[in-house]
Amino acid sequence: MLLSQSPLRAAIIFSIAAFTSLILFTATTVQARSTAVAYTAELQAPVDTVQEIIKGAVIRCDGTQCIGGQSSSSPRTVCAKIADEFGPVASFAYKGEAFDAKALARCND
Repeated sequence: MLLSQSPLRAAIIFSIAAFTSLILFTATTVQARSTAVAYTAELQAPVDTVQEIIKGAVIRCDGTQCIGGQSSSSPRTVCAKIADEFGPVASFAYKGEAFDAKALARCND
């Protein structure tokens, strides 16, 4: 039997490939989860757990709570799109700064 046909060699190559795949998957998952939260919203009515891309930001909603990463669009635009997609918004904040009643009303129009 040739060395290239050895079952041990095949097992070692498979193990290295599996380990490399695991490391790469873990690294990309950690990077994706470490994205800072820029938007927080509370909806007036609960929704099922859902994830949508709105104006370039990944928005995750569960019940009445929504969070999202940074977007190149204005916070007002993102708020309006969340209201369009998931229903009226009870509160909205961008980087911890809450919208006032007037801005929130424009969101829900």
